[in-house]
Amino acid sequence: MGAGMKRLLIILLIASSAHAQTFRTEAFRAHMRFLASDALEGRGAATRGHLVAAEYVAAQLELAGVTASFQEVPLLATVASADSTVTLHREGEEPLTLRAFDTFVTSGDPLRAETKIEAPVVFAGYGVTAREQRYDDYAGVDARGKIVTMFTGAPAAFPNAARAHYSSTLNKITNAAEHGAVAVLFLTSPKEAARTPWPRVVRGSKLGSMHWLQADGKPHDVDPVVSANVTLGLEATKQFFGSEAVAVFQTLESGGRTSRPPRGADGTSALLHIRSSHRKTSSPNVAGILRGSDPVLRDEYVIYTAHLDHLGITEAVDGDAINNGAFDNATGIAALLEIARAFGSLPKAPRRSILFLATTAEEKGLRGADYFANNPTVPIASIVANINTDMLLIIHRTRDLVAFGIDSSDLGDVARTVAGEMDIELSPDRFPEEVVFVRSDQYPFIRRGIPALFVNVGYHAIESGIDMAETVKVWRRTRYHSPSDDLSQRIDYGAAILPAEFNFRLGLAVANRDARPRWKPGDFFGQTFGRSR
Repeated sequence: MGAGMKRLLIILLIASSAHAQTFRTEAFRAHMRFLASDALEGRGAATRGHLVAAEYVAAQLELAGVTASFQEVPLLATVASADSTVTLHREGEEPLTLRAFDTFVTSGDPLRAETKIEAPVVFAGYGVTAREQRYDDYAGVDARGKIVTMFTGAPAAFPNAARAHYSSTLNKITNAAEHGAVAVLFLTSPKEAARTPWPRVVRGSKLGSMHWLQADGKPHDVDPVVSANVTLGLEATKQFFGSEAVAVFQTLESGGRTSRPPRGADGTSALLHIRSSHRKTSSPNVAGILRGSDPVLRDEYVIYTAHLDHLGITEAVDGDAINNGAFDNATGIAALLEIARAFGSLPKAPRRSILFLATTAEEKGLRGADYFANNPTVPIASIVANINTDMLLIIHRTRDLVAFGIDSSDLGDVARTVAGEMDIELSPDRFPEEVVFVRSDQYPFIRRGIPALFVNVGYHAIESGIDMAETVKVWRRTRYHSPSDDLSQRIDYGAAILPAEFNFRLGLAVANRDARPRWKPGDFFGQTFGRSR
């Protein structure tokens, strides 16, 4: 028998044994019962509750036969004072002073205890410069020495990958700095206000921000000039545009170029006065490794990620101040642990090694994943793919899944093969405006050139009469990042089995094949980040 045939038989043996792996409803229930309990106080990064959760994850990984360790992430926590203000001056009108956590929010300035910036204001639409899309909100806008105002998001006409990338707050701020801005003032549209209730925005902003600290002690990804930024709520945005607000919102809604006239910022200047407090701290990522069986490929890794942290304790809502994070993301951690157990119970390890990573500070801007991607515990070039699980909305069981990033790399080809083997459908994203592909832990790995896939439950409920798309929309509006994302809500623990088993089979297939995943020719993320690999 030839070497090639022997290898094929080994792969088939492993694959057939994978199909026999059982994913257990009771395991998801048990993991979530602990992780989303009040005793863990919402698992806020750098809190005792998160540390207890990290110890739990490490113990469960060891129980599954996976060697676990902690990676401490050094963090700078920044909180803005409630006496911070934004004052708008428009020619011929009385100054308008806005109060922090009332009509605007800020996470503070991570570089300064007190920040005063007074400058003219310019409006730059979405704040996007996308040359490959032949789009530039800064065309004809002189932002040098100015405060730039912009809406969140990116043009709806962009392809999904580009829309997600250019919606990233970090990318918007970087672009503003490159155009000479001294601060960014984000605006809120009516659609955004309907999707994300302002009281929730305020609660989250009061928790402040976190940035991981570089070896030189400086916070990572903080521009030394554009370090203080604020977001105006809908009412303040209306006041900012004045009589032109309706026209600007209509242009935004219709998909027109928001950076074109009417320019509600003409003749306006602003004074940003932000007071901030700072605290150095740390919080652990939990990493587990299952060594591969191939003498060469075992030095390459498929990495599974899920964030362990949530918001922790905030101001109370209906008497409840603990943000348990049952769906966000006790579901993802439960899936990670079940996938680790499935790998650990294989009669033979896959050819490549499997790395399991439960990250911290995802809710603070993907900080734990970004720290790992920039300070990996294995050579970054050895990580061949990332499979992320975040916020499985296990309200009802579905017969389909959504695989974000499916068209970006040949991970998508493997995913389609696995879906065919499982006789399930992979549905397109129904909510591209949520730009989730840059809002979870796969994005820092993508930025390092690593192909990634992010899988969630789909929209075709097994139970008749269920409109899953509407169910998801309502959940996001009413429970997302709120104390009501707890164990008292409707949960079908069995709904987690499909995405977990799918991700297990996907990772196993990638770990066993000869070639590492590659970006698709011409893919946006591959062209933007993949050339370094």
